[in-house]
Amino acid sequence: MFKTSMRTGICTLLILLLARGIAGAQDVQVNMDPAIEQLVRTWVAQNRANPRIDGWRIQIMSSTDRQRVDATKTQFLNQYPTMLADWVHEKPYYKLRVGAFHTRQEAMSFLLQLKYTYPEAYPTRDPNIHPRDFLE
Repeated sequence: MFKTSMRTGICTLLILLLARGIAGAQDVQVNMDPAIEQLVRTWVAQNRANPRIDGWRIQIMSSTDRQRVDATKTQFLNQYPTMLADWVHEKPYYKLRVGAFHTRQEAMSFLLQLKYTYPEAYPTRDPNIHPRDFLE
């Protein structure tokens, strides 16, 4: 009986000490160099002003003829009106890229739907996707 009450007392004491330690752990103070604080503030401001995310798009065509790219874009948007489509100009080519995907797997899933109409389509990385482009 003495051992049981002693164990109970020790357990109670440990629980109280642990609870006190947890409550005390809430008072954490971080001291940061002012230069680091300014660097973090600048980084946050730049990301708010120009938010960009690395992701994937599907390139459905590439051509030196901009009118052909615009016609294909119109055709694509008629088939998939809710999907994003835009071209980029990397001299001398105009590249028509569609969609905005977080992962390559997501892009590949949509690519399966496109392969019949756009057999040359393939996924491509894009480090410059605005977060709103991911909204469905």
